[in-house]
Amino acid sequence: MRVFLLLIVVLLFFTNCSGSAGKEKNLKDESISLSEAILPDAAKTAHLSGKDLANAYCQACHALPNPGLLDKATWQNKVLPQMGLRLGLPAPNINPFLGKQPDEIYTLIKAGIYPQKPLIAAKDWQKIVEYYTQAAPEKLTLPTLTKLDTILNNFSVIIPDLNKGKPALTTLIKYETQAKELWVGDLRNWLFRLNQDLQAVDSVHLQAVPVDLIKNNAGYKVVNIGSILPTDKATGNIYQVPPTAKEKSTGILLKDLHRPVNIIEADLNQDKLPDLVVCNYGYNFGSLVVYFNLGKGKYEPVTLKNLPGARKAEIKDLNHDGLPDIIALFAQGTETLKVFYNQGNGKFAEENLVQFPPVYGTNYFQLVDFNQDGHLDILFANGDNADYSFIMKPYHGIRIWLNNGKNKFRQKYFFQMPGAWKAVAHDFDQDGDLDIAAISYFPDFERSPERGFIYLEQTAQFNFTAATFKQSLLGHWFTLETADYDQDGDEDIVLGSFTNALSPVPPGIRQNWLANGPGILVLQNKKITKPNQVIFVNK
Repeated sequence: MRVFLLLIVVLLFFTNCSGSAGKEKNLKDESISLSEAILPDAAKTAHLSGKDLANAYCQACHALPNPGLLDKATWQNKVLPQMGLRLGLPAPNINPFLGKQPDEIYTLIKAGIYPQKPLIAAKDWQKIVEYYTQAAPEKLTLPTLTKLDTILNNFSVIIPDLNKGKPALTTLIKYETQAKELWVGDLRNWLFRLNQDLQAVDSVHLQAVPVDLIKNNAGYKVVNIGSILPTDKATGNIYQVPPTAKEKSTGILLKDLHRPVNIIEADLNQDKLPDLVVCNYGYNFGSLVVYFNLGKGKYEPVTLKNLPGARKAEIKDLNHDGLPDIIALFAQGTETLKVFYNQGNGKFAEENLVQFPPVYGTNYFQLVDFNQDGHLDILFANGDNADYSFIMKPYHGIRIWLNNGKNKFRQKYFFQMPGAWKAVAHDFDQDGDLDIAAISYFPDFERSPERGFIYLEQTAQFNFTAATFKQSLLGHWFTLETADYDQDGDEDIVLGSFTNALSPVPPGIRQNWLANGPGILVLQNKKITKPNQVIFVNK
């Protein structure tokens, strides 16, 4: 009987949980929402424990979190009240509609994000609350930090003059390999193109914040997130910028998007026209969308997944059938890397590759063959801490998941890095194996603030030596790009700083950013010196 009841509850939520399963629909087509779900009879679940109920309810939309992932206070005061709201249970002193416009509130209610009727009996919810608060530790145990080398032997630190004397508000660094161009965007809506001497040679002022960019023969497609801060307003768009980046000829290609953050281009249906894949990160609403190219500047949108948190996508033939597949990371509590296998004729089959608990804060991935066996492995960075559980978490860091040759993955390597934000693998020292450059936007400012940047040099297979550089405290590293920008045959590292006043940062560190912090900083490989730059050489 217990198994039967659990099955009924799980089926109920998989059918109604917004964006979690079942046939995908656009918001305007939704006819069933969480608010219309049938409340289970509490009498029939009276014998179930809080753990049983958590297994049923919590896994409907994400991986089941272990109580040990957070401390008691964070569960009780932060996370569980928010989860209760999603189940239609009011939380004291929390108004999810506070500050939102009427149209936003209507959209949230229509979609059932915050149901108007409870989806769980109050007694059952209390069992879940007690299970988590009683099983959770008083405080999470953080690992002892080993001493970190502050010398990067093969790199010089270069600070370009771009935006010198202005607050560091960098939102985009992108290197276009084919065109050999380095682009930098910031919160002031500016987009700069830098030459090999790191001097701005072209610029365009947009109407919103640039966060990603791709180049083709028609020019540049620039992603405008709409709002850096969380919002349900669809104010993002994709700009079409001509090759010379003239403001007067800039136009909008796609509009009314939910906080888009990533765009890639590839011929997905083999009609010799480049299609677009857009990750709409959103907030409560988001999606992964393919725009099939119809020619003459026309696109047909097809939503692959109506789910917030679409963070980044790559296009690879993962199953070696000759068709390009889409691999996409969904954050925002879903914390899942998915593959959409290309079936031909514009059809895709979805499958989960790796899934983490909702508090892991996955933020970035890269497909790369770490063990050189001919199969793509996965490099993860998980450490997004801008949520309801802002505490240092020992499971934040850099992960390598190995492919068994059949696209089944297991974790091989973990480096603990609080607030890990982005990690990129490359053979920086040219010794035949892959090293890793990583940044953290939420480092442990109290114990080790210099770990906002980490360089992991692979000295033996899956053995890495960690280091940083003395000037790492100059910036709040928000973005990272690796590129041979100076065309000397080795890969350099470019860091972008975003000194957001809303981030919880010790005052002394913030003052240092404001006084000395650059918008971008370059770790130039092999210490090659260029003129007209401020250079700090590690000694």
